[in-house]
Amino acid sequence: MKKGEFETYVEERYSGQVNWYDGRSALFKRLNYIFQIPTISIAAIIPIFAVLEDKWTTVILSAILAILIGILNFGKFEEKWHNYRTTCETLKKEFYFYKSKIDEYGDTDEPEQLFVRRIESTISKEHAGWLIIEKGKKKENE
Repeated sequence: MKKGEFETYVEERYSGQVNWYDGRSALFKRLNYIFQIPTISIAAIIPIFAVLEDKWTTVILSAILAILIGILNFGKFEEKWHNYRTTCETLKKEFYFYKSKIDEYGDTDEPEQLFVRRIESTISKEHAGWLIIEKGKKKENE
């Protein structure tokens, strides 16, 4: 692989993927918190209204809780957050290993090709994991 081709790969493909995974991880972390915090709070409050025999408030809060739990289960926000963060950090680690000639990078005459293969392998594994999550969502909703 020529030096210019490798630099183009790093700038266009690698950096783009790192930024995408970083952004998606942050998005799904926020979504998880946005839905988890009210879910936990409402679940803690419902028994109080049940003891006070406030039926309508209990029913309404229970319905809201069911909706929140449904959104969390459907969106798989926490799973995606962790998967995207793991992929992002794995991609970053790979670049540091390449730059420092650590592990296999110090033992090869073609570190750029090894880097590209490992990056593409990591991305492919994440895509396969995403498909598993999406197929799981479809089965749960059938």
